[in-house]
Amino acid sequence: MTEATSAVLRHHVTTDDPEEAAAHQAAYASFRHEPVARDGFAFDLSAAFAGPLGVSRMRHTGRFRAEVDPPGQLIVLEVTDGGMWIADDGHDVADRLMLAPHWSSSPHTAGWERVGLRITTLELDAVARVGVGVPGSDPPGPDAPGVRFGSMTPRSAQLARYWTNLVDHVERAMLANDELMASPLVRGEALRQLAAGALFVFPNSTLDRPAASARTAAEPATVRRAMDFMDAHAHEDVTIVQVAEAARMGARGLQAAFRRHREQSPLDYLRRVRMERAHHDLQAGDPTRGDTVGSIAVRWGFANAGRFSVDYRRAYGRSPSDTLRC
Repeated sequence: MTEATSAVLRHHVTTDDPEEAAAHQAAYASFRHEPVARDGFAFDLSAAFAGPLGVSRMRHTGRFRAEVDPPGQLIVLEVTDGGMWIADDGHDVADRLMLAPHWSSSPHTAGWERVGLRITTLELDAVARVGVGVPGSDPPGPDAPGVRFGSMTPRSAQLARYWTNLVDHVERAMLANDELMASPLVRGEALRQLAAGALFVFPNSTLDRPAASARTAAEPATVRRAMDFMDAHAHEDVTIVQVAEAARMGARGLQAAFRRHREQSPLDYLRRVRMERAHHDLQAGDPTRGDTVGSIAVRWGFANAGRFSVDYRRAYGRSPSDTLRC
């Protein structure tokens, strides 16, 4: 069954046919597999996709062995039951959290006896756009090398737990809520959280880049152009690349300029602008017309009502519900 909303495409299938199961698995990567026994076989897949991101849960009870082509997207595999292994370029990995080797020039092999998986998918271009905003990263441009991953395993067990908690939050608090995900700002925030998490958890080229040097500092007029752009587009899903283009400089230089002249990042400034807009909407809101703290928070990209309330009280010295009632 597939159910589409304006923001989320949901898909659920249950089957005892191994070939039907393989057809659904092929949506993630192309592969050639050994025959799977039909006796006692069961397959279940529940997936939710919102543009360039998706979180799926899969259960496969058969013995599975396959040669897998490098996927065209970033795929993070969390083993929730059973076990799974991946062999690529002489490296055999059997871990609870693995990154599918999309960077390989040839197919890898993978398999399990039975497995339960949570599969997080992200478009590589979307991850690269977030990577541009990492301090010390390369500015956008046709010659920029982008983000390069090269290891299937997380940098530490602690970071593996961080990834699990992060996807728990996005899956339950954001992706499961159609009303929230209807907001372009919330969808953009979910994507940024997962992409930034992948860049933080798995070894990649952004971790090796030196910090921006002092020579990237810009004149305040450049910072002002960026601020003017964010002021005008705060209601949209703005990326650091778009802000940098409006300022007529690279994202790396923009990060350094904001740190030097405003002691904050461009996205910190954008969040403050959105908080101010939410504050004004709360002041003008009327609960008798159906205005709520939650709906106003979502309008400005704040998906977590509890966190919004804490940040709002810190900024304005009162709760958002008190402001709305006044």
